[in-house]
Amino acid sequence: MKRIIALMITGLGCAFLCIAQTQPVTNGYRQEGIASYYGDEYDGLNTASGEKYDSTKFTAAHPTLPFGTILTVTNTQNNKQVIVRVNDRGPSKPVRIIDVSKAAAEQLDMLITGTAPVIIEEKIPSSTVTFLPSPTSPGILQSQTIPPGPQNTPSENLAPPPYVPTRSGYIAAEIKPSIPPPGTGKRYRIQVGAYKIVRNAMDVFDKLKNTGLNPAYERNGDYYRVVLAGINADDVQLVAEKLGSAGFREALIREEPTVSNE
Repeated sequence: MKRIIALMITGLGCAFLCIAQTQPVTNGYRQEGIASYYGDEYDGLNTASGEKYDSTKFTAAHPTLPFGTILTVTNTQNNKQVIVRVNDRGPSKPVRIIDVSKAAAEQLDMLITGTAPVIIEEKIPSSTVTFLPSPTSPGILQSQTIPPGPQNTPSENLAPPPYVPTRSGYIAAEIKPSIPPPGTGKRYRIQVGAYKIVRNAMDVFDKLKNTGLNPAYERNGDYYRVVLAGINADDVQLVAEKLGSAGFREALIREEPTVSNE
């Protein structure tokens, strides 16, 4: 009898071990290999998740990771990084570990080569990262120390702003604490939203890009801010109108520190 019970316990233990081994483990996921990308010729086609492929969005195809997984992809040849969301299955060649969208490939500077050695990680680095425009490569993911800003407020809790007539006919987003006076030559950073869920931040990022703006990411504690950096005082009102046309009701503003040329 004892022998039978011992065998049953051993069998159950093996069963639980097998089940545990078949469960997908993605927390802290890290993989190193070759990345490729697929271009705008696939725009509008269905991905494996059911979404339409959009080459301007930061998405990726992975063989096994769950749809919606957020990955940091690092090009080990130039240390450039980009954040992508898994929404498709691939690559078709087993020697490659990930296919990124054309927009992501551009940030990784792999459009010419077509492939690149990369490290992919599910956990987003704790250091602050932001997409910043540069003269040669707009939107490259860079590390940056961000000065303290206004209190993060989840966008879904924002109250509707009062009606403000604009030149474009849209209700402009309310800029808090206020729109700065034009003609000062100062530059400002506008925070459009702050989100604990990275995917929500990415959706807002894409929406702003489609509006013609140049958004950036900031990491602040548990929040991912979506901001518009380097806005001239003269352009804040126009940005407020564009935000209003995209459905954003309010945004926070802070003056950016003056950079000394000395």
